[in-house]
Amino acid sequence: MACNLTSARGLSCKDTVGGVKAIYFADFDPLLYGNLTFTSGELATTASDFTAFRYDVRPNSSGLAVEVTNEVAGSASYKATLEVVLHTPTQADSDELEKLIQGRTIAWVWDANENLWSLGLKNGCVVEAATMSIGTARTDLHGYTLTITAEEAEFPIRVVDSADASQADYPFDGVAGTGTITVTNPS
Repeated sequence: MACNLTSARGLSCKDTVGGVKAIYFADFDPLLYGNLTFTSGELATTASDFTAFRYDVRPNSSGLAVEVTNEVAGSASYKATLEVVLHTPTQADSDELEKLIQGRTIAWVWDANENLWSLGLKNGCVVEAATMSIGTARTDLHGYTLTITAEEAEFPIRVVDSADASQADYPFDGVAGTGTITVTNPS
């Protein structure tokens, strides 16, 4: 049976921290998943071309959690919920976020440990809720809060480690293949 355990897990070192450094978004393409190759469970190659747009977030403001639900019918569902806080709203930001809210995307979450996690590769990500706030008190949030979800049949897939932070396609530069990942960083 494919569900039998195959390995044990001991305690790991206390050398990681929580949090998100950035989120990368790309337009959802239902054909993309078929053009990806995975090695040891990690995204390793692509035969597709796509652009990933980087959204920076402040430390301690955004996070990712995955809830697993086992169904009586014998299936399991993995719902990834990405809470994103973007500071200092502008009209240009609002215009771009409307596109994000109205469409489906793929998201990659770059965590504080420099791991890149894929969300919505098969079914896409949707914005379930969004708020723009200008705050009341001087220390209140002046920005956007987004709740982005992806429902898949497995945990988020990690992207192979980056090899060189100086590369234009960082942190996707470890992904090989005939496809090109163009990274658009904030200016």
